[in-house]
Amino acid sequence: MLFHLKKVGFTLAILPSVAMAVDLYPNDGIAPPPGIQMIQINYQRIERDDFYSNGIKTRTGGEIVNTQMQLKYGRSFELNTLPGFFYIQAPLTEISTSGSSSAFTANSGAGDTSFAFALWPYVNRDAEKYMGVAGYLTVPTGSYDSQKHFNPGENRYRWALQAGYEQSMSKRVNWMSAIDVLWYGENDDKAITHEKLKQKALYSAQTAFIYKFNSTYSSAIGYFYSVGGETSLNGVSQGDSTQSHRYQLSGIGNFPFGHISLQYGQELSTKNGFIEDSRWILRLTKIFR
Repeated sequence: MLFHLKKVGFTLAILPSVAMAVDLYPNDGIAPPPGIQMIQINYQRIERDDFYSNGIKTRTGGEIVNTQMQLKYGRSFELNTLPGFFYIQAPLTEISTSGSSSAFTANSGAGDTSFAFALWPYVNRDAEKYMGVAGYLTVPTGSYDSQKHFNPGENRYRWALQAGYEQSMSKRVNWMSAIDVLWYGENDDKAITHEKLKQKALYSAQTAFIYKFNSTYSSAIGYFYSVGGETSLNGVSQGDSTQSHRYQLSGIGNFPFGHISLQYGQELSTKNGFIEDSRWILRLTKIFR
C-alpha cells in the first residue's frame, strides 16, 4: 500500500486461480516526499503442493509453480498537502504443474495490470508516526484461456481498500500493520465448462517488525492472515472459503545503484486449496526525481 523514499515496493500477490491479499513491503507505511519516481523489477516464485479441503489434506505429491516478473512504475505527489503515491504494475507469468497436479493444465503469458493510489491523512515525521489509506484496481488485461485450469489473467476485475499504520518503536525498530478487503468481479467464462464464477470478499490483516542494522542493511519479519473469498459456480456455493496463516522474512540493502531486497515466506496453514510451500521474491528498485 504505502511507500518510503528508500524502501519502495509492493507485491500484489497473484497466485494460481486465487487472488490473495495486498502484501505490504517493509516501511511501506512511511509517507514519501513529493516528486519521487520509482522503477522496480520484481522476480517472484511461488511453489504450492498439498491440497486441503476444509482443513484436511486430500492430495499429495504434486506441485504448482508460479514464476512471475513484474515491472512497476510509481510516482509520489501531494494532494491538498497530503502525501500520496500512485503506481502501475504489469506482470509476465509462467505456471507449471507436476506430479499428482500434472492433470491440471496451465497457461502462461501476460498477467493482469494493476493500479494503486495511496494517501496519508496523518503524518507526524518528528514522532515517526504515519497512517495511510490506499485503493487498488486490477483490470483483466492478462492472458486467459477457459480450457486451462490456471491462467496468468483472471478474466475479471478486482478492487481493494487498505488502511495501514507505521511507527518507530525505537532507534532501530519500526512496527507496521494493515487491514484490507478485496472484492471480485464476475468471470463469466470459468474453466472448461464455461461457468459463471462469483467470489465473496476476502478480508486480510498483516503486521511486521522492521529492524535497521545501519543505514545500508535492514531486515523484517511479517505475519499475514486472510479469511473469506468463498466462490460459487453458476450460483452453487463451492464451500471453499479461505482461512490462511502465512509468514514472510525480508533482507534489505540500500546501495548507490539501487535498492535490493530478498524475501522468503510460506503458509503455516490453509483451510482450502493448494498450500503455499515457499515464496521467494527478489526486488530491484531505482528511485529518482
